[in-house]
Amino acid sequence: MDEAVFEATLGLLAEVGYGALSFEAVARAAHVGRPSIYRRWPTKAALVVGTLGAVAGTDSTPDTGSLEGDLLALISSMASLYDTPLSRRVVPGLLGDLAHQPELAERFRAGYVEPRRHSARAALERASKRGEIPAVADPELVCDLIAGPLLLRAFVLGRPTTAADVAGHVGALLGALGVGERPVAPVPPAAREPQ
Repeated sequence: MDEAVFEATLGLLAEVGYGALSFEAVARAAHVGRPSIYRRWPTKAALVVGTLGAVAGTDSTPDTGSLEGDLLALISSMASLYDTPLSRRVVPGLLGDLAHQPELAERFRAGYVEPRRHSARAALERASKRGEIPAVADPELVCDLIAGPLLLRAFVLGRPTTAADVAGHVGALLGALGVGERPVAPVPPAAREPQ
């Protein structure tokens, strides 16, 4: 039943978005009874969190042999995940609901966010063991610096992350971590002016 419900949920999210998603529509599309969905996922946010966890997985960063390669792989993967019409239709409403459901928000962090942060911390640890960087004093801050610009671009600015954005992002991170001279992509003057 779970697979049918997740497929139905994804299809409806793509079609109608998070706000218009209903248990009735999911039950119809999955050919299951509405009460069976409610028993497993008591709220719409819980259903979507379960679906995202099942579909997006944990996304571990591959060991490419270098910190730069690991960061490119991680950031490219995250950008691909966020830069979809489905993510743009789902994430803002879901985050709004999670703000009022702390227990579910914790499950979302544990099952969806934390595995990605763990992957980033593992990449930093590997780089330190290889001698590319010293031990990172605040790996949680680095995790924030990885995800923050991607989330801002996708969900606040509403623009995709380009390959040049990814390269600039990785260069800025490497520079912040003390890896060589890494140029940061220039910011156009118009983008610096307050809106």
